[in-house]
Amino acid sequence: MEYEAFKQAEQFMFQDVRREICLARATETVEGKAALRQAGVELGGGNFMAALALLCYTEFAGKLKFDCKKPNGSDYASENFNSFFDELGPGYKAFRSAGNNVYDVFRCGLAHEYYVKKSCTISMFGPVDQPGIGKNPDGTYSFVVERYCQDLKQAFHTLESHLFSGAVRDAGG
Repeated sequence: MEYEAFKQAEQFMFQDVRREICLARATETVEGKAALRQAGVELGGGNFMAALALLCYTEFAGKLKFDCKKPNGSDYASENFNSFFDELGPGYKAFRSAGNNVYDVFRCGLAHEYYVKKSCTISMFGPVDQPGIGKNPDGTYSFVVERYCQDLKQAFHTLESHLFSGAVRDAGG
């Protein structure tokens, strides 16, 4: 992938999710609620859609960095996803290392079955001192879009440096 295409993909990815986060934040104010209602826009943000997008972007980034292939030459999607998921931070790696099959339960669940395969709450906002995905004390799961997005964006910047160190310097970034 060329640097310009990478930057365009990054812009599309995070701009779309950020828009959903902003819509959800606007819903928290009286003025925002009124403006959204007047525009005919449902209140809240697209929790499900944003979570699905972020998980797909995780797989995309893993393919760019690791390009794991099966013996037949096809992409090894789960390996690409898992490898990059672990790079989102130590809390993410620990979550997966604890036996949580994030690729199957979350990514495949949302992409193919339209729900997380375990009891899970997807919210736009939540604790900022925890990873954006986790297991609650009662055994249910949580996905916090804003936090996951922040962590993925940071990992994506690290990926950019890994893939395009010369191009980033040349572009002034």
